[in-house]
Amino acid sequence: MMAGKYLSVLTHALLLATLLATSHAVLKWVSVQQHDNYIQLLQTQWKGVFLALSLYGFIFFYYIVVLRSSPVSILYPVYTGLSVLFVLLAGRFIFSEPISVTQVFGAICILAGIVLMGSGR
Repeated sequence: MMAGKYLSVLTHALLLATLLATSHAVLKWVSVQQHDNYIQLLQTQWKGVFLALSLYGFIFFYYIVVLRSSPVSILYPVYTGLSVLFVLLAGRFIFSEPISVTQVFGAICILAGIVLMGSGR
């Protein structure tokens, strides 16, 4: 794949991954808000739920548009791998979730996979 095309696919993958990780972070934030049951949670946190669902919808349609000019065999693995890494980082730095040595090793493996899959060769 040409360098310019690879940069374009990587840019789209980064944007998709960032949006997806953001929607997961919003849902995590919603889930930890004080509530007695899920009906009450939805009634009090509907804006967060709506935001997360809106992001999912935007991602879906943006992904369709990007697929017209990007190989799915490269875009999808790179964007989903980056999403996993971004969610791991959001959990750690936004929600103070611990990261184990096993998770760090897994993240390194995912990064290696992103590089290998992203090369498209």
